[in-house]
Amino acid sequence: MIAVDKAIERQFFKPVVISIITSFILFQGFEYTQNLIADYQESSIKKRQATPIRINISGSGMNFDIDEDQVVEHHVKSGDTMLKILIDIGAEEEDVFAILTATKKVFDPKSISRGDRITIKYKVKIGYDTSQADAKTSVARNITINSVNIASSLEEEIVVSRKNDGGYDAREVKIKLLRYISRYSGVLKNGLFVDGVEAGISPTSMMNMINLYGYDVDFQRDIRSGDKFEMLVESFYAEDGKKIKDGNVLFSSLTLQNRAIDIYMHKVGGRIEYFDAKGNSVRKSLLRTPINGARVSSGFGMRRHPILGYSKMHKGTDFAASTGTPILAAGNGTIAYFGVKGGYGNYVQIRHNSDYSTAYGHASRFNKKFHLGSTVKQGDIVAYVGTTGRSTGPHLHFEVLYKGSQINPAKVKATSGLKLTGKELVRFEGSKAEIDKYRKNIPNQIRR
Repeated sequence: MIAVDKAIERQFFKPVVISIITSFILFQGFEYTQNLIADYQESSIKKRQATPIRINISGSGMNFDIDEDQVVEHHVKSGDTMLKILIDIGAEEEDVFAILTATKKVFDPKSISRGDRITIKYKVKIGYDTSQADAKTSVARNITINSVNIASSLEEEIVVSRKNDGGYDAREVKIKLLRYISRYSGVLKNGLFVDGVEAGISPTSMMNMINLYGYDVDFQRDIRSGDKFEMLVESFYAEDGKKIKDGNVLFSSLTLQNRAIDIYMHKVGGRIEYFDAKGNSVRKSLLRTPINGARVSSGFGMRRHPILGYSKMHKGTDFAASTGTPILAAGNGTIAYFGVKGGYGNYVQIRHNSDYSTAYGHASRFNKKFHLGSTVKQGDIVAYVGTTGRSTGPHLHFEVLYKGSQINPAKVKATSGLKLTGKELVRFEGSKAEIDKYRKNIPNQIRR
């Protein structure tokens, strides 16, 4: 079994890691190039603004007055403030403070952050100043800010406009988004997340899909190369055709060794829930994997202890992950232990009912939001991965306890939280039929 595990790790896990690192470098390189171009454009504009205009028209008898409209799209960098950005443009102090005062009524200017986009439209007025004695340098340059647009979110922006009386007014403007539905279908080669992102699906949508299967699928052991996946995802675009964001996952399917697991979205009482084809909720009483992006490094059973040096029963499942990775509550319950516990190091135990509890060991730190006796919900972050206690490296030691004794987490049969019946089941069948129609009529968007 050790040889098999190593073979799987070499053939499956390492390509996944390489693909993730490669994708990360490409994404970071693209972002770096964009920022470099934006910085160059902004520095060029500032250089032109700071360069003195020298025109010798003395004795020519001619007067001139030039008005020119300018637009600057500024990408906020570390250390930028609204005050600094406006002053760098060359705005008059009176206008700057009027703009900031108006903005504060609907938006805190201090809340801008690195990467935010601020668009400034202004008028440059250049005229010959006859009051100056030196005709070679007597050119006056005045800036009037007409509007400032702050992209406060993907769906909203703050618009500050100049009024006829010279003052400014600020308001929130909703960005009209157009909804489309995209379908993706493909064969797995390097792993669900990596293959999905390479196919053109957003990382957010892929993580949403993975979370849906967190109750039923062991992503380290159940998924193999050649398995198939399919998704229907909401996509939202601006009126100019630019994709703004992905929305809900409407449908998701995994075919694992010829076993299809289909999940449909359906609203119950205005709340989005997900169900299998028969109307059973995919939300179960316990998560099989209470941590995202980790791999199983040691299963339940006898093993040679890496520190003690002799064979010992391993009464849980270890998930290797980097220090600081969030540890999620596997189910609803009450915190029964919250502190240091021997070889476990920082340890959390959650009592779910009179029979079942789950435990989480070797945490680097706890979530300060909770304490002994706190009520937690499934998916709440209770602690963060570490290597405290008797541990050789950062990982989560996860246990399931039945009536006080540890049992194999992989063999726990979690129960479904909700089963649709009556009129609600009829409504679900309508939602399911509409989704199946989309699956039939929308072409595959896979980029391969």
